[in-house]
Amino acid sequence: MDALVIGPLSGLATAVAGGLRRQGRSVLQAIPADVDGVERVEWLLDEAGHPPLIVVFDGPPYTIAHELLACTHGDVVLVAEQRTAVAGIAPSAALPWPIGRGLKVVTLGRAGRRWFTLGARRSHSLSAERAAALIVRACRLPAPARAA
Repeated sequence: MDALVIGPLSGLATAVAGGLRRQGRSVLQAIPADVDGVERVEWLLDEAGHPPLIVVFDGPPYTIAHELLACTHGDVVLVAEQRTAVAGIAPSAALPWPIGRGLKVVTLGRAGRRWFTLGARRSHSLSAERAAALIVRACRLPAPARAA
């Protein structure tokens, strides 16, 4: 596997997995319940073949991201969705920042089924596909695995 995407099946995680597949990457998609505890995290990483890229949709206190960092040598991209009623406004204290080696944080605001970039002066709403494209661009991707 080239990548592992962990997040709810309905929403942005599915769009990110699809975007990675369109780039020719092999992707395993999992739900947050699949990584409930260190033993399950290790099992999932073994099943995925210890991929070099893991994209995780997690909320405060970011326990899934912390557990992944302790169990993998791959790059972890944490997608932190901040629910807010107004585009571009989010409580800055709630925004995460890189918490260790190999972690990159992508923060997006979310209002219903629309996403937007945070901190931008004028923010346009994004569909799931456009928000997924922002996340995929933020990932440092190794070359796709060759088909055997």
